[in-house]
Amino acid sequence: MIKKENYIGFVFLTLLLLSSYIFLESSTLFIRFLIGLSFGFVLVRASLGFAGSINKLYRAKSSYVVKMLMYIFILTSIFTAFIISGDERSYSLALHPINFGIIFGGLMFGFGMAMSSCCATGSLADLASGFSRAFVTIIFFGLGVFLGFHTQGTSSFVKDSYISSELGESFQGGVFLPDLFKFDGFNGYLGAIVLTSIFAFIAIFLAKRYEDSFESETDNKSTDSTTTIFEKIFIEPWKMYASVVGISAIFAFLLLFSQKGWSASSALGVWFGKFIMLFGVEAKTLEELTTKSYTLFENSVFTNYTSVQNFGIILGSATALMIAGTFNKKFIAGLKITPKGVATFAFGGFIMGLGTRFSNGCNVGALFTPIAEFSLSGWIYLVFVAVGGFAGNMFVKKFISKTCNVI
Repeated sequence: MIKKENYIGFVFLTLLLLSSYIFLESSTLFIRFLIGLSFGFVLVRASLGFAGSINKLYRAKSSYVVKMLMYIFILTSIFTAFIISGDERSYSLALHPINFGIIFGGLMFGFGMAMSSCCATGSLADLASGFSRAFVTIIFFGLGVFLGFHTQGTSSFVKDSYISSELGESFQGGVFLPDLFKFDGFNGYLGAIVLTSIFAFIAIFLAKRYEDSFESETDNKSTDSTTTIFEKIFIEPWKMYASVVGISAIFAFLLLFSQKGWSASSALGVWFGKFIMLFGVEAKTLEELTTKSYTLFENSVFTNYTSVQNFGIILGSATALMIAGTFNKKFIAGLKITPKGVATFAFGGFIMGLGTRFSNGCNVGALFTPIAEFSLSGWIYLVFVAVGGFAGNMFVKKFISKTCNVI
């Protein structure tokens, strides 16, 4: 049965589309906003959080989200192969260097996302349902990113790669998997997709073994077959196949449209810089502190593609909850926070933000996008973010478990 809040959600969506079309300065910004809106909507309907893959595996002994992510990695890599094959240098691929930075950054990020129970994208999406936790996390995440900009831009342990492949040398360094399979008759992409699939199924196997060691049966169950089409699309959690196709298709469109993959965390550092400017700090001063162009801080956030896309994620998740009729209930519940919770989420957000500068991205910028674009760095990051996530969850369980909820 459609309720009042469901109608409000559709009205809100209509107003968002009209206002963004009118007020954003270009069609490119408008489309990036729509992409963010779509990501936010699908993340809520899919009940997907990148941090949740590790947190749920440890806390709920469920490998469901890990499995979903691995299927997304496989499908997006297939889409990427069709999109970029033969024209790789026209795209800004996330071929990140393989070095100590990605190891240290992954460990930091994993530990921090256990503390805050979310990552950068998860915090943006959770503002509608876990406002206080997400808001504190975002503020200190932005601080960490801002303080780490200089190290990211100048330090060899972040910039130099221990190993590189032919195409990797043309970007930031690192290994482009198709370079390893030039003999396969498909420009290396067949071999790269097979290797990506092998890595993904190894991750699924290990996660399932961990789950089975606790004799857990926690995977999502099928919903009642009597539910309406409206309920299946807008209210009930999506089934895995719909979630995998939805996220992968949006990523593919983003890559095709913008010639680059998904990123989120750097914009939060820019937002923090804009906040500092409210106290009289000049953009030129921020350029000296961060090595980032002063125009990044001087220009409106509504002219920055990543920022506009992030705003879309926030509003897309809110819209999804409104249409589902759960926004009011979840938003009010998410306002509750304790002083201990503030400290926990602040620390988690800060070390996540700082960690992203060492690893050149967060769970979308250093994990999802590199894996989807055949960078070996993404799989290395996955190993260390998982190690950091388990270590962080052990710390949370022993010392501060009452401040964090499983997501």
